[in-house]
Amino acid sequence: MRRVSLVVFGTSALFACSSASSDAVDPHVAHYVTSVVSFTAGPGGGFQQSLLPGVVEGPPHGGGCCQGSTDVVSLGDGGEIVLAFDVEITDGPGVDFLVFENPFLASKSDPSSVFAELGEVSVSEDGVTWSTFPCTATTYPYGSCAGWHPVYATPDDPVDPTDPDKAGGDPFDLADLGVARAKFVRIRDAGSKRPACCGTEGFDLDAVAVLH
Repeated sequence: MRRVSLVVFGTSALFACSSASSDAVDPHVAHYVTSVVSFTAGPGGGFQQSLLPGVVEGPPHGGGCCQGSTDVVSLGDGGEIVLAFDVEITDGPGVDFLVFENPFLASKSDPSSVFAELGEVSVSEDGVTWSTFPCTATTYPYGSCAGWHPVYATPDDPVDPTDPDKAGGDPFDLADLGVARAKFVRIRDAGSKRPACCGTEGFDLDAVAVLH
């Protein structure tokens, strides 16, 4: 059987689902979020919360270099979301999964002009013990934070959402954490670590794509 992989301020929401099928996974089929385990919005968050889990399922709806997508849910200041998938994320060659937010460039020719709303990304095999990619940068480039690479992949464009060289989004490699596999991804708004350039609405999640 295949296993499912992987609060508005003061309020919690829980979304769960499960699926079962053969262990065989077609490596040519893209895999995205299939359920939201939990969502906790901080102050300023909750935009499109009523559309969960659908708004974060499926491929990203990128706006290109200079426009942010509105097909997102906003975490708010310090908010958090925990995601699950229909496959297990495994450590393969290079990037294992991509996180898509809605950053954009103020100047197309200057990547450092990005309007970034950063998020800290963690992974877990059991949903209890987490390994976290360090998100400590407060100036460009933002290292292992999510939320600072513009998104080019969109359902209306032939760009492959699982091609890290073309899709945009923020790349993550389990090998960087010494982790072999994960069933859950947690994204937490960077809160006080947010760069001075950018707003206070918090991390806006569009999608997550599993490459391995």
